[in-house]
Amino acid sequence: MSQPVPAIRPLQWAIAFVAMAGAASALEGIWYLDVAEPLYQREIGRLLNVEFDGFVAILFYLVYALGALVFALRPALRSGRWQQAAGLGALYGFFCFSAHNLTDLADVRGYTATIAAVDIAWGVCMSAAASSLAFLASRRLG
Repeated sequence: MSQPVPAIRPLQWAIAFVAMAGAASALEGIWYLDVAEPLYQREIGRLLNVEFDGFVAILFYLVYALGALVFALRPALRSGRWQQAAGLGALYGFFCFSAHNLTDLADVRGYTATIAAVDIAWGVCMSAAASSLAFLASRRLG
């Protein structure tokens, strides 16, 4: 007979959400501003916004974190396994970043396959890491 699935406490939900949004935005900031900026400038610099839109960025990370909470963190918190958070987070990142990049590749003149491939790979890694960090924060602090 299977064991009952443990309930996720509201505090755990809140911590997982905040940690996911914070980890994803921090990792993305490091990636785009420090690591990959020369590649993006070289490949699609003419397509990038001159000014950063903070409101849109905050909105994105809130929506992204909510999706990760539903599709990656909820099942992992129920199972109690950080590895599940990493695996489902990677899969979530693959689908989200693929949808974005493949759409841009199809619709945006000048968008490159190199950027699409690199960005999808980055999305997989970032989402796995952020989901793992959010899972661990939620378990320890919640």
